[in-house]
Amino acid sequence: MIRKATWVDALAIASVHVESWKTTYSGIVPDAYLETLAVEEKQALWEKGLSQADHSVFVAEEHGRVVGFISGGRNRASDGPAARYDGELYAVYLLKEAQGKGWGRRLVQALARDLAQKGIHSLVVWVLAANPSRGFYERLGGEKLAEERVEIGGTVLSEWCYGWQDIQTMN
Repeated sequence: MIRKATWVDALAIASVHVESWKTTYSGIVPDAYLETLAVEEKQALWEKGLSQADHSVFVAEEHGRVVGFISGGRNRASDGPAARYDGELYAVYLLKEAQGKGWGRRLVQALARDLAQKGIHSLVVWVLAANPSRGFYERLGGEKLAEERVEIGGTVLSEWCYGWQDIQTMN
């Protein structure tokens, strides 16, 4: 089931967030950095995010347990090719055992519908180039717009920006 997240989902979202980072970015982001990720810290961030009206967050539930989430809203970019787009997919993460079951696609579709109702019709997402799930965005029709260098845990990594001029085509 895909549903709009509520404030009470903050702990479950934080748990998925931390666990997903540890499984997805192992060998990409320094282990020392991944070891510092704390569910309690992420929970506080998600409690704040879930209280913001302009932040759309949905969760995927399997057998009553949150196994993934997506969040998005207005584009935070102020310059470059990404700034031409209305909205931004901030994060989408699934537990490893929930991947490959269609949850990601259904989460993206829920977010796209919600953002369209808020007047957002184009979207970008930034993803680490070494992320093994990067192809997900390409399969959804994302067009590579830009590339930047980011520093995470003392390591400089390449991050790619994908864009959709019409979020209704993200399926």
